Amino acid sequence: MYHMLKRNQHSQLHTNMMNQQHLCLLLLVTCIVVGTLFYIKQPTSYRHILRQYRKIVISHLQSNTYLESFLSTDQYVLHDGSDCIYYDNKNGLFHPNTKHPRFIVTGGAGFIGSHLVKRLTQQYNPSQIKVLDNLSHGRLHNLQYADGTWSISTTRDFCLVDLRNVHVALKYVTGADVVFHLAKVFSTSNRSSALYETSLVKVNVMYAMKLNTIANLVFAEGGWPTKLNSSVPLSEKLKQYENDLVHSHEFNIGVVRLESVYGPNCDYTDLNEQIVGWLIAKGLSADKDSLTRWSVREEHRDLIYVDDAVDGLMLVYEEGMNKGVLDVRSDRRTSTKELVHMIENVSEEKLGRRVTGSYEFTSGESGEESYGDGKNILRWSPKVKLEDGIWRTMTWIGENQNKPRVLVTALGQARGGRLAWNSLHKFLLRPFNAHLAWYTTQVETSSYLHERAQYLWMEPNHDEWDLVYEMAAKACNNVKVVGKWREYCNIPGLFMGGIGKCAHSSRTAVLFGLRWLLQQKISKLQLLDKYDWFILTRVDELHLCEHFDFTTTTESDILLPTDEHYNGWSDRHLIARASMFMKVINITNELICRPDYWLEKVAEFQYERNIEVVQKLIWDDMGLTVSEFSRSMFTVRSEGDPTAWSRGEFDPDLNLFGLRVKYPKEFTSAKARCANTSLTGAIESLRRYEWKVVKQVLF
Repeated sequence: MYHMLKRNQHSQLHTNMMNQQHLCLLLLVTCIVVGTLFYIKQPTSYRHILRQYRKIVISHLQSNTYLESFLSTDQYVLHDGSDCIYYDNKNGLFHPNTKHPRFIVTGGAGFIGSHLVKRLTQQYNPSQIKVLDNLSHGRLHNLQYADGTWSISTTRDFCLVDLRNVHVALKYVTGADVVFHLAKVFSTSNRSSALYETSLVKVNVMYAMKLNTIANLVFAEGGWPTKLNSSVPLSEKLKQYENDLVHSHEFNIGVVRLESVYGPNCDYTDLNEQIVGWLIAKGLSADKDSLTRWSVREEHRDLIYVDDAVDGLMLVYEEGMNKGVLDVRSDRRTSTKELVHMIENVSEEKLGRRVTGSYEFTSGESGEESYGDGKNILRWSPKVKLEDGIWRTMTWIGENQNKPRVLVTALGQARGGRLAWNSLHKFLLRPFNAHLAWYTTQVETSSYLHERAQYLWMEPNHDEWDLVYEMAAKACNNVKVVGKWREYCNIPGLFMGGIGKCAHSSRTAVLFGLRWLLQQKISKLQLLDKYDWFILTRVDELHLCEHFDFTTTTESDILLPTDEHYNGWSDRHLIARASMFMKVINITNELICRPDYWLEKVAEFQYERNIEVVQKLIWDDMGLTVSEFSRSMFTVRSEGDPTAWSRGEFDPDLNLFGLRVKYPKEFTSAKARCANTSLTGAIESLRRYEWKVVKQVLF
């Protein structure tokens, strides 16, 4: 019977394999037929242009040693949109019920793109606008208004993607009626590759639009360098192919040629890209006694304020489609020396002092630029005088040049309720213009807080967190440590609760797991380059008054509020500079990647082994220093909150608002710190508080 069963299994297996082979063959033939029909369906001219264009771009990139090293880091698939809200192949990032017209802005977190997004939200609902950006040069801050509100919802309408990957472009450049293509690759070390990678992004976007039947494309052409020579080989051919694509009539195309755009949100650290912002920033920060002389090229530029550039883009979309390359230019060319004098005069008039640096002018081009097939744009003319634009840019740089960039990160479930969340915004996020990143285990349901985070990352609330720990162990790249972390469960304590077959109580292992996941997100999104300060906190803290100002502190590596340290250092709220933050939260990696060392250290400890103790042991071992500040917040439990530890204590004032105190020492310290604040009055004001996220300013 056994042998008959085995023969039947082998026979069935053979039949299944044959069926699979026939199915594969059928699918292959079908794909070939469909692909051929699709290919034939496209006009010959477009097929030829697209094929030649991609060929010339890819051939250059493959021969470039800089790019080979870049590709080896796998950055083309690093930003794949996996954190974005995606509906289906037809609608992409747009909810199926979103009304038309729908817009995609590539590079929408960049300098010009962010201003365009704000302009679009003045005419259309923000849900009709999606921003695609890899944030290599753009910043989420650019999508904010001065009052801290946002032009779009960053969790709903922003998608972190790298469009150099054609598969990413095909997936996310869909569902729209119009694409404004402003994405550009920047490189100060290899301009040649930057130009070609920019072209690769452009052809990927066009390719995706063709396949996904998007009817309208508007893109800004920055212009090729006037002197190409051998530094940018084949660029004339690329320029010709781009022009051929523009005139291929596969969809409606509007092309805007911009030369030197300046204004708020510019990258004033880049002399090559932003001469106006760079000169202003150098002048504002210049030491009058410094002997430093800055070398700048004496060139003549047609300077256009960013609002005027956006006017040009919108005019092309509304009236200039399929009319060739249209120039946005004022016909006034300003030399670098003239620009320096204008900045000096404007600052002296407005500020009462001359904003200037010490410059050495080197020779550069001074003739008129050749615009070739360009023509003046329909009804466009600049509205902002150069002097006014300089003052607006100077004001923005002065307000933002030294402003610290803060990211508040929170882990766990949506506990605490709206009063706690409003207090987080009122007393921490808004005063420091901080962004919120929330790594939550609340995946299946949404909340008030889900809609307000700038970064929303989700991990299922596993009954047992072994899977995450196994992932972390594999990332150690040491086979000898895989699985050893389970031995921590043999040590009495509280710090491994949440691991399968581990006797530790509480759910502390969840926090360690989320910290490791948080590290991966910070690395992947390169957030250490985008923020100066990081705060790790929890969302069930209720702030009674404004948070301690940490931005000028230089004393220690880590800042903690007073109380609740339990023979170690509290894990509930910690602050560190970007340069130290990854080291500060590296607890999970230490435990998993150095198990022999830490098993011995933790076992030797005489007090109860909790997360606070383990954290202090590791920080001490790293040589990190800690300072405390007066606490202005305390942890609360709202009705319906899940809890694995403290169920909260009754307080008559808090009970009026459906809250309980989880840790009385925190409560006492926060009331002492905010002594001038009436407790019930403060919480009542939080009930009335409106946390605005997206602000729409309609014409």
